[in-house]
Amino acid sequence: MHENTVPRTYLSALRILLGIILLVTWKENLDKGLYTPDGFRGFIESLAGGHPVEFYRSFLLGVMASGAGFFAPFQMIAELGMGLALLTGTLTRLAGLGATFFFFNLFMAYLNPNPGEWIWTYVMLIALAVVVTLGRAGRSWGVDALLLKRSSEPRIPVY
Repeated sequence: MHENTVPRTYLSALRILLGIILLVTWKENLDKGLYTPDGFRGFIESLAGGHPVEFYRSFLLGVMASGAGFFAPFQMIAELGMGLALLTGTLTRLAGLGATFFFFNLFMAYLNPNPGEWIWTYVMLIALAVVVTLGRAGRSWGVDALLLKRSSEPRIPVY
């Protein structure tokens, strides 16, 4: 194995792991009914109750919960899309960036002590998503590697 291939292989393994985590989360949320407007609204309201950061609490209630009809299917499509993209190594940087923001949002949401989540899990997921994004993890074991073979470096570095 070539010297430069080893780190990309490790990054690809992390990318695949992150994709699996997102897909498992998507399936669990689908089974719980969290992608319906009522399920999404209830989930968001449970996170907002007693949230220690007022501007974020206002965001959760005023934007996310009140727009549950839009955000529930958007969340379903976004989680599935990011999971599949990371699993297959397709537009990895774009999917990794999306996952970074997604996990940061979860970190902020779970600052509320009521849900009982261990928020440091999200810090690790944020770090993993950043490494996958910056490390071009789709260039080994991924569709991005095939895209790169067919063309030169992309003008917009999404893979």
